This record gives sequence, structure tokens and C-alpha cells, in this order.
Amino acid sequence: MSFLGDLFRSLQELLAFALETFYDLVPSFGISIIMLTLTINFILFPLTLRQTRATRAFQEVQPEIKRIQKEYKDDPETMQKELMRAQREAGATPGGCLLPILVQSPIWFALFRVLRNISWTANDQLAEFDVEPILHAGTALRAAVERNDIGFLGMSLGSNMSDGITTGGLSALPYIGMLVLMVASQYFQQWHAQRGQTKKTDLTQQPRQQQQTQQLITRGLPLFIGVISWGFPAGLVLYWATSNLFRVGQQFALFAIDGRPSPPSAGPPDGGSPKDSGDGDGNGETGSSAKGSKPHPVSQKKQRRRRR
Repeated sequence: MSFLGDLFRSLQELLAFALETFYDLVPSFGISIIMLTLTINFILFPLTLRQTRATRAFQEVQPEIKRIQKEYKDDPETMQKELMRAQREAGATPGGCLLPILVQSPIWFALFRVLRNISWTANDQLAEFDVEPILHAGTALRAAVERNDIGFLGMSLGSNMSDGITTGGLSALPYIGMLVLMVASQYFQQWHAQRGQTKKTDLTQQPRQQQQTQQLITRGLPLFIGVISWGFPAGLVLYWATSNLFRVGQQFALFAIDGRPSPPSAGPPDGGSPKDSGDGDGNGETGSSAKGSKPHPVSQKKQRRRRR
């Protein structure tokens, strides 16, 4: 097995050990998944905060990037230097946007493998798929899984969502409710992040297209996730729904600290500068297109600190 394969297996064993530990504290598989979810999200919070601020910085620096691209279009070398300078001063580093995603993705896939293994263990399917149980022998969670005693809120967390929903009757309601909660929380998180942005009629062509793409993702991504969750273990959907709810609360906290993101800028008109596109006359007054989008004072202070 390759080094990455060994590392991925070690991550799965670590997550399984965490579930076993939480189950020893509270003998409920559902509560164990929720506790693991909260632990992972708290650990990743600094990276998530960095990602949020870097993404916001990229949005705020777009008018300056467009100005540089227009001004130095005949001098690519100088343009590149100026773009790097503008992004660095704004705190818009690519690593800040990508690192959290690179860290979270292996955790999600590893947890998927762990919960799927637990599902196979609960349903006596390990031999069918020629795999060994991920849970350690002699632990209370392993014994509960082997008895298929891993119910939570009327669901068997070892069952696939499709199996639970297609049973019909009242027994399908908890699975449907969990699926609806996951989709709704995902949608609300993305809607809340974009609420208050400039209307499409206030934007020029390129920002309008960007906003349309964002709205399409907001509406389509939660539904897509709900569809692919049809074949996932119920325990994984519980993890996903809990993560969504945590991120909603986290988003409220981040907006309270840094303020809401500024609406997308239409950018300076041809031959103009960012100052000419609604930033006022330099004396603190703003144009009509900037009304209602005053930056949060805390955000302004943080931006000045980054530039220093």
C-alpha cells in the first residue's frame, strides 16, 4: 500500500477511535456522530475563518485587479507584479481559500468509509465486500454495531437512506426529515451568505453573470447533495446535517465579527478609476450605487491592520 493509502487508512482508524471514545462517554451512536462532527468543525474553525476572510478579500480586491489589468495590459510582467502586490496587501492569498478545502475533503471521505464499514458490520455484509471491521474488537460501540443497536431518532444509522425511505409508512418519516433538514440547512447557509447583495439590475454584465452563477449554485447544490445522499448511510447524512447547522451558527458569528461582505462591484468604467465608480469625492461621501453597502467598522480596522 502506498504512503497516501496508509495515511488515509490511519485517518479512518482515528475517526473510528473517536467514535468509540464518544460512545463510551454517551452510549448513543447518533450522539457520538454529533460530538465527532462538532469536534472536527471546532478544530477546523481557524482554517475556515482564514478561508472566509481570504475569499472576501478576493471579492473586495476585484475592482483594483480590473484597473491593473487595464492599465498594464501591454506590460504583462509589471501587471503580474502589481496583481501580486494588490492581492498580498488585501490578504487575498490563494492558500487561504484552498487549504481548508484540501484539509476537509480527506476527512469527509474517510468518515464516509468508516460509516459505510459500520453499516456493513451492522448488516453482516463485511464478508460480501471482503473487508475487515474498522471498529476495534471489545469496544462497546463494536458490540452495539454487531447487535445492530445503533438507532437514533427512529432511524437505524447503519441503513442507507434509500432503504429507510422506501420502507414506507411512519418508519420512513425520520429519514425524510433528516434529508429535508440537511438540504434546508445547506440552502439557508448559502442564502444567508448572499443576502443583501446588489440586485442584478444594479450591476454591469460581468458582475451580473457572476451573481447569476452564485444563485444557481445556491439553489442547485443543496438539491444535488440531497439526491446523491439517497445511497448514503443515515449516519453520514446526520454528520452532514450537523455540519451544516454548525456552519450556519459559525457564519452568524463571522458576520458579527467582520461584518457582511460588500455587494459585488460593477468595477470602474472605461477610462475611469475605482474612485470614479461610486466611491464619492474622497471626503467620506459615497455615490448612489454604494448606498446600503457601508463596510462594517470592524472589517475596516482589520483591513487596515493587514495593509500595515
